[in-house]
Amino acid sequence: MIPQAIHREGEANEGFELGERLLYLRTPYFSGKDVEQLQTALGALGFACGGVSGTFGAYTEGALRKFQLNMGLVPDGIAGVKTYATLRHLHNAWQDKPQIEDRAYMGFARAADVLENHAVCLFGTEEYTRSVASNMSNLAMATNPRSKMVSAETLLVPPDANMLLAHIVRSGRPYETNVPRVVCDDPQVLGRRIANAVDAANEAAEAGRPRRIVLEIVGPGVDESVAAIERAAHHDAIRFWTHSATRFKFKTV
Repeated sequence: MIPQAIHREGEANEGFELGERLLYLRTPYFSGKDVEQLQTALGALGFACGGVSGTFGAYTEGALRKFQLNMGLVPDGIAGVKTYATLRHLHNAWQDKPQIEDRAYMGFARAADVLENHAVCLFGTEEYTRSVASNMSNLAMATNPRSKMVSAETLLVPPDANMLLAHIVRSGRPYETNVPRVVCDDPQVLGRRIANAVDAANEAAEAGRPRRIVLEIVGPGVDESVAAIERAAHHDAIRFWTHSATRFKFKTV
């Protein structure tokens, strides 16, 4: 049974039961028995985490947000007191119940191989888009330490013909013409749009032009606080990652 209140703190992943600590998306990822229990509960309640892995990654956070929204909670992706209280109330609905399968997770799980074999440089030209690029790079590295998806700020060598350049821009900002552009306004088709843009970038590379795409995001309002802007950048990175991590595939020359 989930305890009434969070009463343990610490960074170690061992020995925690569900409800004994806050769980949220970070790097390195939280892992352990309590994460397995959270994934079991969410999966049985219809919010698929892609299986019970014991690791709190982007897919688990997405499932948690959907659950919180469905339950009338603040969808902040943080498993805390109110979330645990709701799960405790629904205890009989999820304990010992089968998991909901989600085919989309299999594509997400294949991201590790894609990231290791396809070099992608993410970059922005303003603080917010640079932050999105950095967050995506961190997610890639957490998924596979040999990932070749990096932000421009951490790139140690000049990009070459075998690297895809992904320029992240805010909506309404000027951009270069004749570069495949992905408008990120619909998560359900985001992966397909990125795949199409990468295909077009491949054709450009075969013609001797840079292998490049543009990813357009809305971003936060101008009056948002620094903390809100940082959260928005993190969430935009997760959205890109969840729906498109396996789409950055291309032929090298």
